[in-house]
Amino acid sequence: MDNRYEAYAYADPHFYDTPRRWGAHEEFAAVSRPLPDGWERSEAEIWSIVRPLEVQLPAQGWKIHVSACAEDAEAVLETVWAYCLRERITFKFLRGLPILQVQNSKYAARQASGKFCTVYPVDDQELERCLEGLGGLLKGRRGPYILSDLRWADGPLYLRYGGFAEQYCRNDAGDRVLALRRPDGTLVPDVRGPGFSVPPWAPVPGHIAAAVADRAKPRETGLPYAVERVLHFSNAGGVYLAADPAGGPRVVLKEARPHAGLDQRGVDAVTRLRNEHAVLTRLAGVPGVPAEHGLLTAWEHEFLVQEYVEGTSLSQWLTARYPLIHPGADESVVAEYCREALDVVRRIESTLDAIHARGVVFGDLHPRNLIVRPDGEICFIDFELASTTEEFLRPALGAAGFSAPRGYSGTDVDRYALAAIRLWLFLPLPQLTALDPGKAGELADFLERRFPVPPGYADDIRALLGHSEGDGRTRGPAIGRRRAELNALLTAREPDWPAIRDSLAAGIAATATPGRSDRLFPGDVAQFAHGGLGLAHGAAGVLYALHVTGAEVDPAHVRWLADAAEARSTVPGLYHGGHGVAYVLDLLGEHETALALVRRLSKAPDDHADTTLGTGTPGIALALLHFAGVTGDTATADRALSLAVSAADTLEKAGPGDAGRRAGLLAGASGAALALIRLYEHGGDIRLLDRAEALLGLDVDRCASVADGTLQVVDGRRVLPYVETGSAGIGLALDALLAHRPGSELARHRDALRRAAEPEFVIQPGLFNGRAGLLGYLALTRHDGAADGPARAAVMLRRHRTRLALHQISYEGRLAFPGDQLLRLSADLATGSAGVLLALGTALAGTPFLPWTGARTTVPRASSLIG
Repeated sequence: MDNRYEAYAYADPHFYDTPRRWGAHEEFAAVSRPLPDGWERSEAEIWSIVRPLEVQLPAQGWKIHVSACAEDAEAVLETVWAYCLRERITFKFLRGLPILQVQNSKYAARQASGKFCTVYPVDDQELERCLEGLGGLLKGRRGPYILSDLRWADGPLYLRYGGFAEQYCRNDAGDRVLALRRPDGTLVPDVRGPGFSVPPWAPVPGHIAAAVADRAKPRETGLPYAVERVLHFSNAGGVYLAADPAGGPRVVLKEARPHAGLDQRGVDAVTRLRNEHAVLTRLAGVPGVPAEHGLLTAWEHEFLVQEYVEGTSLSQWLTARYPLIHPGADESVVAEYCREALDVVRRIESTLDAIHARGVVFGDLHPRNLIVRPDGEICFIDFELASTTEEFLRPALGAAGFSAPRGYSGTDVDRYALAAIRLWLFLPLPQLTALDPGKAGELADFLERRFPVPPGYADDIRALLGHSEGDGRTRGPAIGRRRAELNALLTAREPDWPAIRDSLAAGIAATATPGRSDRLFPGDVAQFAHGGLGLAHGAAGVLYALHVTGAEVDPAHVRWLADAAEARSTVPGLYHGGHGVAYVLDLLGEHETALALVRRLSKAPDDHADTTLGTGTPGIALALLHFAGVTGDTATADRALSLAVSAADTLEKAGPGDAGRRAGLLAGASGAALALIRLYEHGGDIRLLDRAEALLGLDVDRCASVADGTLQVVDGRRVLPYVETGSAGIGLALDALLAHRPGSELARHRDALRRAAEPEFVIQPGLFNGRAGLLGYLALTRHDGAADGPARAAVMLRRHRTRLALHQISYEGRLAFPGDQLLRLSADLATGSAGVLLALGTALAGTPFLPWTGARTTVPRASSLIG
């Protein structure tokens, strides 16, 4: 799971939400404490910021982080509070204990772990006074080691040179990141990795120079082994493959950081490591359990030494073999995979029985904790959550979809997880059963229809994963009946588009929270970084999908977006910025508000380094082209052309050697190509098509031909067929080019790109990185002139439509869909129900797809508002 999502899944059982809302009931008293005259308080998501009014902070400098354990965090905060108010120093702190625990949890970002308070000295003298004064007051306090910083003395204070004010630039991947300003005025990324470093040009005050120099010296590990490579990192510590200098067999070293890697009970990594050692000792000699070779301490960390198990994780095993991720999977291949998967289940169950026979509950059974050896045997790893049956302790960590809900105890916890693995091996969607246990029966039924499993194979899936109390919104008997009716809408041979549209629209409307100022509709966790207004993850994208598909749009929701656009500052950009908001407001009839927003955005600093459609100049150019058409302002059209050409210049200068650049419609050169094509349609300059063709060639160069006949974007060890960063996004821009230049050399890639959009199984339902995006792309290309084009497209479109039922989670009796990671529902365009609605509209009714994709269309304005 993407570690960003865990903290956002705590606050609400249905939707991703900010950790601040989850932790609001346990905020520190200091959050609302009255301040003395001359002080002010502000908020930044999970932080509370306190500063003296007369103090002007520099843009960057040496900051002090204060670490703390949960048991004395409030006392540490009171000390920092009193000191900073007395000395009139700006500081910030995490708002409450739940947030502190999440920041220090096992799957939290390693570079942020331990940072409880931050103190901002204005100069070197104040820094020195703080280190001495605050250091003395907090001497003896403990806290997680802050990996990104330099520890001062042996207390809880840490140092790092970084930004005080928010400044931004683009990193090598084109992402907008926090920045530092070099002495020559150039902005560079403020790198916040899990290791201490000082920019070579940064001033180092004399009183910390010796400590900085000492930290830079090479250090011995203190381990009696030679570390060969890292196998895994988490906030709890690293897992390393190591060699015995004495010539013994290689071993695995599992590291535990004190006070870090917390579980939901607040237990740290060291405590869990010692528990794992005790459990492995008890299981000595059990086949499928690694041998332990003792505990050791190096520096302040503890290490468990255990047998190195050769092989691949079960997750990697499935990725290499799973047949349904390929178009046109051969049934003999499906049958062979089924035989192998059944053998894997048998071996897992056999080892689990042996573990239980020794009186141990494994507690954390999921595919990443299972190793498939070269001979096919299974080995269990990571026993840190295990406990004995006589002293069973319910695990306070676990993998989504594999962790048993409350009510399960003892070995039944493992039996639940084994049932989830039974499902996952054939349909890797167990997260859905955690969100809605009623899905277990549906998925089991599909599994039995699609794979030749023996009778009774799916019985445990139905009995264990489907057992849960109803909550009246996504669960319970009545919801179950309604879910079947909604699934029938998606799977009908002759789909009822108006009924599908209206159910999706009603489900979206049911999630609306117009009383909130930060967002109108729940979506991906990214909406808390980009704001709740934009096309990708905010209200604009949802209202766009409702509007262009002819669904009802609540005028109060349009008003919410217009008011928010007037009241809030927003950055430029199409999908993650204000230009997309302005575009949608104009479509919805809020013309003056839209134009005023565009005027405000025009005063923002130019950022020609961002060449992506999602956040950069190509997307801005398309929005400006729209407004040039609305106003007849040729200067706006000229500005659009200038921005698009500038993006092309940057991309062409970097060329195919720019290894850090991503590909796809929103993240790659295809977005800039699309902008040039639409500008060609506006002005007729053939040179723009030439450049668009060259840019598409850059993205095609990021692709690989796969053995199944597809062409997909290479992303590390993966290949991606999706819209945002994958081959479908390239295909959308290529189709726009071929409408004007059918003889392009790039036309030979069209079939392989389209074929990549035809897999039978897709892990997520969303538009940007899931099935809905593939559906919409294929819908736009169904009448391409190929002999079997329409017939083949009809088959593929029907399969995508009907397979969306696998992901459908009924919300208040309406169609709804989970977002990325499948842990919570989402209504947004990029990941949730709005994106599914948009794609289904394109496939079933020919309504517009993503703005400026497909044939040139005129989007209707404000004709479908309720009223």
